[in-house]
Amino acid sequence: MGRPSVKDERREQILRAYETCVARFGVEGASLEKIAEEAGLARPLIRHNVGNRDDLLAALVERFLSRSERSVQRMIGALPKSRASETFIDWLFDPNYSDAQFVLVAEALIAASQEDPALATLMKRWTRDFIASVRGVLETEAPSASSEALDAVAAGVSGIYFNTDSLTPMGDMSDVRDASKRAALMLVATLEQAS
Repeated sequence: MGRPSVKDERREQILRAYETCVARFGVEGASLEKIAEEAGLARPLIRHNVGNRDDLLAALVERFLSRSERSVQRMIGALPKSRASETFIDWLFDPNYSDAQFVLVAEALIAASQEDPALATLMKRWTRDFIASVRGVLETEAPSASSEALDAVAAGVSGIYFNTDSLTPMGDMSDVRDASKRAALMLVATLEQAS
């Protein structure tokens, strides 16, 4: 296999810089000047290697969605056969699995969705796909639970997780994270009672 091209390396360098800028300044505040400065490149190289602001955003969103999907699928693929739901929740609420920059990028993309219907569609799909993944894990241990109960618990666990993870950029919030994890486990336990 050949070495990646300079253009591929530059593109990656620029997207990392753009991600950092979006995390710091939001989508609107991540100017080409700030991206160029963060990447340590001349501004024309950004356009040459990635494109205009719309191209940058599209590449960032694709990168974000792919990274998120790979992470969730890796996690699900590593779950044990027994107590999968409990293990999954342990991992979701483990601060070692949280990435402050990723959280800030997610929040920035969600905020930008208000003005960008195409982005809103993608971020809604991202949210629904995550909830569906949670539901799939729950369903393996509560196969007799009603579809309505599985949907509700999956949405509840996801909501608790998203809210808790959104606090990651503030630093240690282990008391809230621990209480949120217990709340998610209590919610999952309702599936056993309903079965």
